[in-house]
Amino acid sequence: MLIRNAVIDGLMTDLRLMHGRVQEIGVGLQKGLYEAGIDLAGDELRPCMAEDPLPPRIRRKLTALPQTAHIVPGTPAPLVRCRAGQMIAVIDEHAAD
Repeated sequence: MLIRNAVIDGLMTDLRLMHGRVQEIGVGLQKGLYEAGIDLAGDELRPCMAEDPLPPRIRRKLTALPQTAHIVPGTPAPLVRCRAGQMIAVIDEHAAD
């Protein structure tokens, strides 16, 4: 899945989420022929932390994954979409389906 116009650490960028992990981060990434896409329109994207309120299906997946403070290639899904400091969505590999 290609995520466009996400703010990561204060910078607007695109990223590619494949196989449950961030694979690529950059500007102007090309969308694949059968790849889903989503535009975050400038919303912040950050890694999901244990203290975030999450649906039970995502909470189960999160307990088995290592957590990092910043999004880098290899960061596991789910990611948290925030607007004005409030969590508004959880982004995983099925968010754009």
